[in-house]
Amino acid sequence: MTTRTTFEDRLLVELQGEIERRESVPVPATRRALLTGRRLALAAGVCAAAGLAVVLSPGTPAQSPAYAVERHDDGTVTLTVKDQDIGVEEQRELARKLSRNGIEMDVQILRPGYVCKGDPVLWGANEQGERVPLFVLQWSRKITLHRGNVLVFLNLNDRTEPYRVYVYPTEADVEPCVPVKPTPNRSQRA
Repeated sequence: MTTRTTFEDRLLVELQGEIERRESVPVPATRRALLTGRRLALAAGVCAAAGLAVVLSPGTPAQSPAYAVERHDDGTVTLTVKDQDIGVEEQRELARKLSRNGIEMDVQILRPGYVCKGDPVLWGANEQGERVPLFVLQWSRKITLHRGNVLVFLNLNDRTEPYRVYVYPTEADVEPCVPVKPTPNRSQRA
């Protein structure tokens, strides 16, 4: 008896060989899509909830992170400085708030390289080894202000926060800032 191979037999042998070849080659893992509709919807919901929490948090829009203003029954105001990096725009906003209590505020901006005459200047060196003035804020963390007081912020043009803050009893007592270029004193010139 002779066995003839039919088309089906040859096809079966080919398919079995193909299966054996595929089983010997490792198959890379399938990747899941990173951004799916469900994940995008979840992320959008979390962002919306976080935004709503920020908007609804009590006191956040009205309070500056740099300072707090507390009004008292006797007409005084306590200014508490939380962060000494009070920018010029925040200083102007503070001036608007204090003016409601009869407290004047003067925001002064000096040209680059100038300080007020009579200001003590600390000297340091920059990256090139050149002698440059260093400024230190001269104020307390809490300032009690009365009606008629004047609060003066001195700012350098090339900085984003004040380098000096003064409180005067009345506007007549305010000492004008006379801009001068600082020069090192003899003991600091070495």
